[in-house]
Amino acid sequence: MCVKVCKNGLVIYNKGGNMALHHTEYKQNYKEYILDCLKGEDCFIDKQPTDEELINYLFDRFNSEYGWSIERQGKQKAMADWLSGLAIRIAFYYEDIIELAIEMGSIDANPSDQLTKKVCENYFTFMANMILSFEPKSVEVA
Repeated sequence: MCVKVCKNGLVIYNKGGNMALHHTEYKQNYKEYILDCLKGEDCFIDKQPTDEELINYLFDRFNSEYGWSIERQGKQKAMADWLSGLAIRIAFYYEDIIELAIEMGSIDANPSDQLTKKVCENYFTFMANMILSFEPKSVEVA
């Protein structure tokens, strides 16, 4: 497994290699990536949080900060908006977004300009979908 540090200090793990993976495989890669990003939050310094604690933290924070938006525009759009405001430390530079997509296995290496544009334009919506796919069933909207 190869590790790369991006411009913003985030770590990307080479899980996908040079070929796109089936969505069931790359979804797990994104989940691990997002949870690793959450471990850098101030509240987890000097702690070893479980995946469940990280997920609960993510959704508690999202619901407390964007509960009003969920009611207005729906959970998926609210999550995408929340992420686009850099609420958590995920990749956000275009170059890093493309590198992340390649490393996670959601696109092949050396994507076309058209695919690169599409990936970047839909990044926060895609990441919102990835996050919402592992939402605990017991989380209530604030």
